[in-house]
Amino acid sequence: MNLQFDGELLTVSITVIFRGSLLHIDNVIIDTGSSHTILTPDVLETIGVIYENGDPVYEAYGIGGSAPFYTKVMDELRIGPYVLTNHKIDVGILPKHHNGLLGLDILMHNGFMIDFHQLILEHSHQSSLMKKKSSF
Repeated sequence: MNLQFDGELLTVSITVIFRGSLLHIDNVIIDTGSSHTILTPDVLETIGVIYENGDPVYEAYGIGGSAPFYTKVMDELRIGPYVLTNHKIDVGILPKHHNGLLGLDILMHNGFMIDFHQLILEHSHQSSLMKKKSSF
């Protein structure tokens, strides 16, 4: 999957499905310094993602200070051809004009790799298959 680079940040497009509603989200930052994936409520509200009683709430801390977040489970999260089902996503306000952060909970725990030279995000299984094919 191709990454975009604006001279400062790497971004990717993802798709989420929540309670049967599908949403394509552009401009999601690849953030290897974030332990969790976070999406902005403004974008997610368009498919009915809102805070409900019982949703876990916590305070997240970063360079810019702290902010409250709540957690929702998405039916699906699609990153290129790779699909995660019933994955928890944090919902909270992010700075500037970005729609989310793709964090280590997805990147590391699901075997994604970043090729900075080619600006590609790939799954480790894809990389292994490509290496095997190219060695013939």
